[in-house]
Amino acid sequence: RRKGAIGFLHKPADRDELDDAFRRITETFSKSIKTVLVVEDDSALRGGIVELISDRDVRADEAATGAEALRLLAENVYDCVVLDLGLPDMDGTELLRALESKRDVAIPPVIVYTGRALDHDEELELRNFSDSIIIKDVRSEERLMDEVSLFLHSVVSQMPERKRKMITDLHDVDRLLNGKQVLIVDDDMRTVFALSRILSGKGVKTHKAENGERALAVLDQNPAIEMVLMDIMMPVMDGYETMRRIRKQERFRALPIIALTAKAMKGDQERCIEAGANDYLPKPVDETRLYSMMRVWLYR
Repeated sequence: RRKGAIGFLHKPADRDELDDAFRRITETFSKSIKTVLVVEDDSALRGGIVELISDRDVRADEAATGAEALRLLAENVYDCVVLDLGLPDMDGTELLRALESKRDVAIPPVIVYTGRALDHDEELELRNFSDSIIIKDVRSEERLMDEVSLFLHSVVSQMPERKRKMITDLHDVDRLLNGKQVLIVDDDMRTVFALSRILSGKGVKTHKAENGERALAVLDQNPAIEMVLMDIMMPVMDGYETMRRIRKQERFRALPIIALTAKAMKGDQERCIEAGANDYLPKPVDETRLYSMMRVWLYR
């Protein structure tokens, strides 16, 4: 399955399908008014989301049920969908599966916005269908604004002051990371040094471990550690096994782990998530992407 700007393509498209796809893309990018579909059964929460994301160039439609959302998606071309999972007629994941099966519906970027605590299997499946997952907790409104503006290609500088401040505050990396404690697990000292240097520059206190066994010991000795950057290919105990052992301990079930690997092989991301990682970054690590992931997982 390949997921693109127009949805899920199940087999090679014929000429008519390609023409239709390009027509939809052209329509989306040429629209002066961007449209978002908010799927949420709680009317008060739905109204709050609509108010949050609506602007002079952003219009939000509303759906309280999965059936209503499917109807609106079949009748309209949306630039983004904000989806709650707890719908009265079907689970949000069921809705996404149903959308995937409809070849005549253009599937826009989907942001899952839910208060449900997701277990590992649920999160893994949702990542196959959605573009972003936001748990309704600390700074979730800011992160929702950030993700929606990204998918709508909104210019932050042109937003109203309150909304602009929400996003710029979220991207104030120095303030967000200052004082955080992060464990870097890697047998390559050059990587450890480079990551330690850039994170220390943001006020992060870094802990270091050269293999999985040492990582478990450091975590045991430093309960204030708030995130782990985990290399995959290491001697003694590799990253996969280390993450599995970390997740077996109840106190570390919610500890954010970002997997790092030098081999961008097909299936690497899935293997990392299955072993217990929250997210995945290929080496050499892109500094901007690292900050973005840290921002998301430290404040989820």
